[in-house]
Amino acid sequence: MREHREVRHVSLMTNRASQDNGSSAQATPEWARQAAQYLRARQLAAQAQLAPMAANARVAARQGVYGARVWTAPRLDAMSLAMQEQVAPWIAAQLAAYARRVDPVQVKSRRRWPAVAAAGIIVIGGGAATAYILTRRNSDAGADTEEPGEAASSPDTEREMAPADAVGADVNGQTQAT
Repeated sequence: MREHREVRHVSLMTNRASQDNGSSAQATPEWARQAAQYLRARQLAAQAQLAPMAANARVAARQGVYGARVWTAPRLDAMSLAMQEQVAPWIAAQLAAYARRVDPVQVKSRRRWPAVAAAGIIVIGGGAATAYILTRRNSDAGADTEEPGEAASSPDTEREMAPADAVGADVNGQTQAT
């Protein structure tokens, strides 16, 4: 179908050219048809010759690409390890230094209330602990500094002073007269 269109196109062009020249319109379409057939035959012959060459080129290209990948893969892997071990730490250090240079200076007006609150809690806790220890010490010191007249009348001291009689002692520690 395509041949007819080409032939028709060629024949229309040749008809116009022949009409302009004044030559016969019948001879031109036959010549164009023969030229198209000749070109088609040459195309088929070239295609028959080039098809195996194209297939061989395709196979060779695949093999070449495969060989290149086989050769390149281990080298890329070794290069990546070298980059990671040698260059990456240097780059990381450079980036960190650059980040410090780019970072704007911190403003001195930081929030200080957390530090003040923590210091206040520590001071209050220390004061409370000191007050507790002092009151405890004072209550223990008051028991040790009793006057001699009070010691005999105190019920706690009577129990401590009474001899422990295993035979006449009650369950609650009081002695019974027998």
